[in-house]
Amino acid sequence: MSYLNSESVKRLIATGQIDIRPYVTKHQGPNMYYCHLGEKLLLPKKDQLADTRKLAKDLFEEHIIDEYYDLRPGSFILAELYETLKTDKSHIIRLFNSSSLARLGIVQCAVGMVNPGCGSKKPLRITLELSNVGNFTVRLYPTRVIDGTLIPGTEVLKVAVATHETVSVGYEDWSGALYGNDTLVTASKIDRRH
Repeated sequence: MSYLNSESVKRLIATGQIDIRPYVTKHQGPNMYYCHLGEKLLLPKKDQLADTRKLAKDLFEEHIIDEYYDLRPGSFILAELYETLKTDKSHIIRLFNSSSLARLGIVQCAVGMVNPGCGSKKPLRITLELSNVGNFTVRLYPTRVIDGTLIPGTEVLKVAVATHETVSVGYEDWSGALYGNDTLVTASKIDRRH
């Protein structure tokens, strides 16, 4: 798979074929765009059973980050990506760990892609599955807009855009889609795959 360079990404955004919002030029690398933490988290409740055939609705509690969130060793959280994403039926947005964050012991558990045809009805907000596998607590900061100025939070993900063979049905319109219309941090829907 070949990933597009920054100029091609900018052209696709200008024509509406993909969208990264907000798109801030200084966060665009030669072929990767650097994304940041939002303010909403889902924190796992203790001593719960996650039955993959019938998930309980109250496995997590919602938390809004005030100034920062300290992710302790051995902890796992679901967090929202600040940026929203959209693809047409001929492109994907591939997700990559932030190597800077990984060097602190924080890993993004699922690094897949935004499938072709995601977010066309409403831009998609990715849920991040963050685990601290390191030995020390890592402080994470949310992205804020203060007096109209964007203050980026912790860099949590890199994304790259690639051309994909055009699909006839976009992911969000596919009958098996689980996360194609997510606009909020979202828990697992694995029990809906049957």
